[in-house]
Amino acid sequence: MGVALFGLALFVLHHLLGKYHWSDILGRVHAISNAKLLRGAFFTCAGYGCLTLYDALAVRFAGAHVPYPRVALISFMGYAIGHNVGLNSLSGGAVRYRAYTALGLSAKQIATIIAFGTLTFFLGAGVLLGTSLLSNAGMSASILHLHAWLAIAAGIVLLTGVAGYLWLVCTRHAPLQFGRIVIPVPKPAVAFAQIGISCIDMLCAASVLFVLLPREASISFFDFAGVYLIALAAGAVSNVPGGIGVFEFVLLLLLPAVPKDALLGALVAYRAIYYFAPFALALVLLGAHEVWIHRAPVIRTARLMRAFLIAVTPQVIAIAVFLAGAVLLFSGATPARGSRLALLRDFVPLSVLELSHLLGSVVGVGLLIIAHGLYRRLHTAWWITIWLLCAGVLLSLLKGFDYEEATILGLVVVILTVARTRFRRRASLIEQHYSSAWIVAFFLVLLTAGWLVLFAYRHLPYGNELWWQFAFHASAPRSLRASLLAVMIAAAYGLWRVLRPAPPRFSAPLETDLACVAELIEKGEDTTANLALLGDKNLLFNKDRTACIMFQSSGSSWVAMGDPIGPIDLGEALAWEFMEDCDGMAVSPVFYQVSPERLPLYIDLGLNLSKLGEEARVPLETFSLEGAARADLRQTHRRAGRDGATFEMTARGSVPAILPDLRAVSDAWLAAKNTAEKRFSLGYFDERYIAHFDVGVVRHQGAIVAFANLWRGGSSELSVDLMRYDDAAPKGVIDFMLIECMLWGRAQGFRWFNLGMAPLSGLEEHALAPAWHKLGRMVQRYGETFYNFGGLRRFKEKFDPVWRPRYLAAPDGLAMAGALLDVTALISGGVRNVLRK
Repeated sequence: MGVALFGLALFVLHHLLGKYHWSDILGRVHAISNAKLLRGAFFTCAGYGCLTLYDALAVRFAGAHVPYPRVALISFMGYAIGHNVGLNSLSGGAVRYRAYTALGLSAKQIATIIAFGTLTFFLGAGVLLGTSLLSNAGMSASILHLHAWLAIAAGIVLLTGVAGYLWLVCTRHAPLQFGRIVIPVPKPAVAFAQIGISCIDMLCAASVLFVLLPREASISFFDFAGVYLIALAAGAVSNVPGGIGVFEFVLLLLLPAVPKDALLGALVAYRAIYYFAPFALALVLLGAHEVWIHRAPVIRTARLMRAFLIAVTPQVIAIAVFLAGAVLLFSGATPARGSRLALLRDFVPLSVLELSHLLGSVVGVGLLIIAHGLYRRLHTAWWITIWLLCAGVLLSLLKGFDYEEATILGLVVVILTVARTRFRRRASLIEQHYSSAWIVAFFLVLLTAGWLVLFAYRHLPYGNELWWQFAFHASAPRSLRASLLAVMIAAAYGLWRVLRPAPPRFSAPLETDLACVAELIEKGEDTTANLALLGDKNLLFNKDRTACIMFQSSGSSWVAMGDPIGPIDLGEALAWEFMEDCDGMAVSPVFYQVSPERLPLYIDLGLNLSKLGEEARVPLETFSLEGAARADLRQTHRRAGRDGATFEMTARGSVPAILPDLRAVSDAWLAAKNTAEKRFSLGYFDERYIAHFDVGVVRHQGAIVAFANLWRGGSSELSVDLMRYDDAAPKGVIDFMLIECMLWGRAQGFRWFNLGMAPLSGLEEHALAPAWHKLGRMVQRYGETFYNFGGLRRFKEKFDPVWRPRYLAAPDGLAMAGALLDVTALISGGVRNVLRK
């Protein structure tokens, strides 16, 4: 039946509208005033607002508890989609089933909601249509080509049905039961609310089309409402999606006095406002609702994307700023539109226009230069770029009302503002080193801008006087002057970079440098930083002297000892500065014994990581000599005490008084071991250096026979540096001294005691382990002649430590092998000492 009605409607519409062209209908649509369209949109919102109350009443009637905003969203999606798809109870019902199931409603409750909404619609339609047929029986009969008594009879039947429903709800409180089917009966208040809401909804829907009708439609609103309801009922009976075709066919038949092209134009606008616009919005909301229901995989994907964007944001923004500078240069090299210049002529003086054109190219060159600083995530570059882009936005509007260009620059400003936290590095902007790719791109942009000037004004004869022409429409002279200024600024910057004095070479640190490093060490937690107090390393400070890197040159490498000293964010910026200094001196940057907490920094620097070994850290909060696990330590400690060993901690202020005794013990230890002092990664005996630390000493019969100086890592970690003893020391003196140092550290509130690193410890033995691990295991296995790898690990294991890895960060490939050789030579004091014990 629906297909038949739709076919009949199309046939009649084709017959009625055959003489009209589609452009005539669109012309009628365009002729509808904005005021009418706004009124139609208002009644559409009111109508769909009433439709949400259908579901609000239905949900309460079904015994469910859903917040109204959720009900309104589901109702809007159901009705907007149902109106357009057709078979509202099924299409809109499917949307409701999907949404309400996610909220925990049962199938029975959802079916009740759908049936309740359908009944509400028919109750309102019955009241309005029945009233219209009775009150305007004569007009209804003439329009429908029926006898008046048939119209009256139809109206009576409709109103009787509604009255019967009201009588039922007022007189019966028990549910209706047909076999196993139980139908609940609503309360009278709910029934009257159904009728009231439905009537208001249909009147709002009729009002949408009524306000769009042309002036030729001489019909009152209530008369039109009756016609509208008849057409609506025909469309609903046909089950054609949205009643399209059938609805229009009925209205064209029932309103013969209205010009057909004008009426069809109003119907097209009505479809767009009441059907298509809500349908599009409902599809968007339905998609968002489905994404929200299945948000877990979406969230995982979003997190991955966020991690990726965080990683590439500075690089992408740097490229965007570089392109923004190119846009400004290219804009300055091409003529402005004549219509826009004519518009500016009434508001902008010629001098401002000329100056804006010149400054626009200056800002463009500045953005090309500063973009490299953004690539390095420099904080200063971020601020300067913001100001340059804002100036570029203003200059783009003043020099030719280039709002497209200003929009692009504005978007880059917004992106920069959002990503502000990614630009925290405090390294010097002036000292940055440009890569060859960046320099090539810079000159390509300048050459392209110059070519654009020649290409855009190739039809103009060149003359010297062209440079001195100033007029609103003299675009060629402006472009020539702007391009020349851009080239001059770029050349001046390049000459300044080439001819500026070379930075001074590093020299031995001064006492003021060592004092500054000592302050940084006290604020940090890494005890390795105390090696800077040896004074044998170069110290690279940032501008504010709030971070430092200690390093030495060895072979073709600059080897930094440990992580940067100071706050993490400042150390990150300083690491980049160190990399650039290495690049300027054509040496390999190497970071030796870096901690696992800083590994992301070295990955960002583009360095390869290799595990060197593991360091032993004893948790002092749980350290004691009690229990079966510590029986060996307890026995060793007691035996040394019985042999006459006593321990005392000498504060660093009192260390100078005992330095001669410490020197004697150190010389005796070196002579007995027949070895050279290790350097770089280990402390060596230097009286000025030892005086910086607390020293634990062991006495035997009143004489110092062993000592160990202790590094402090803020207030959280202690670490032992030099441990030396002479021939007079009792057996087990090293264990005795370490135990006493740990007990003292625990009493002082320290959390960790660092026993130092066991080289090549903790390397993987798996067949698929990296080549470095396999090589390290082989060296460990066959290198015991030169270094007691296994014995050192076993010695530290008896203190039950927590092992933490340490890494080497160096360039990949052959540079890694060279870095390992340079580090080994640096620690041993030269290549000839590598094989010495």
